[in-house]
Amino acid sequence: MDVTTIDSHGCNNVPSNPKIEFHRDLLKSAVVVRKDKYNQTVGSYLGFVWLILDPLVLTLVYLFVFTIISHREDAAAIFVALGIIRGLQRALTLSSSPLSLKAQRGFPIERVRTRVLIMSNTTIVGLDAFFMGIGIAGVLTLFLGKSLIGALVFIFVLFLNNLWWHSVGLMALNVTYVIPDFHKLLTYFGMAMFFVSPVLYSFSLTSGLHRTLLYYNPATYFIELSRYVAGSEHSIGLLPIEGFIAVGAVGLILLGAGNLRLDKIRWNMSNRS
Repeated sequence: MDVTTIDSHGCNNVPSNPKIEFHRDLLKSAVVVRKDKYNQTVGSYLGFVWLILDPLVLTLVYLFVFTIISHREDAAAIFVALGIIRGLQRALTLSSSPLSLKAQRGFPIERVRTRVLIMSNTTIVGLDAFFMGIGIAGVLTLFLGKSLIGALVFIFVLFLNNLWWHSVGLMALNVTYVIPDFHKLLTYFGMAMFFVSPVLYSFSLTSGLHRTLLYYNPATYFIELSRYVAGSEHSIGLLPIEGFIAVGAVGLILLGAGNLRLDKIRWNMSNRS
């Protein structure tokens, strides 16, 4: 008996109006985003308010503890750095999780193109950055005396940071899908980034091998950039412009390659292949 396997090569799109198809994909991606956010808030009375309060309260607790430990006068420098690290940890662990990918089986690949999930995933990263950043921006403006414009620009920097580490997580999906235990190691890596990044101290206070290693840490560039736009104590002038260019270029490469891999992984997970 002949067996026909449906794969990404044999499942072609029927020619149609590209504008109509793109509009349909936008609507489908909106469904994915609503489902994701609804699952986070289902059963609660405050609903989407928790998407702001949860990361804000946790970051404030960290701020209180580590401000006392480090004895720094500029609490905003620690505050925005904590926001960057929290965004890093969330984006990395979610995008690399095989469980979150399995949850997308409700959207079979032969019915929903990978482009839909790419758009929805990017939107979710943006919404996470907004909900996390808007609380931080409020504290920066209302309680720490920073400018509103700088606080709002910080949200955009937070989004770029989250998207960068989201791309790293996508690249790791090939491994976490086969070896789920590797996802736990990535979680520990995200936690370790707190200690190997200039969160509680300024880059200007480092020297020798420590400073050299920080040059190769992408989080360093996002942290110092966020401090700069927020108007807090920063050392952005000590970082080479080539470093920012390299971080941006690597991020684009990871994002493109990760999304290409996502399509192949979805076909491998599909019970149609």
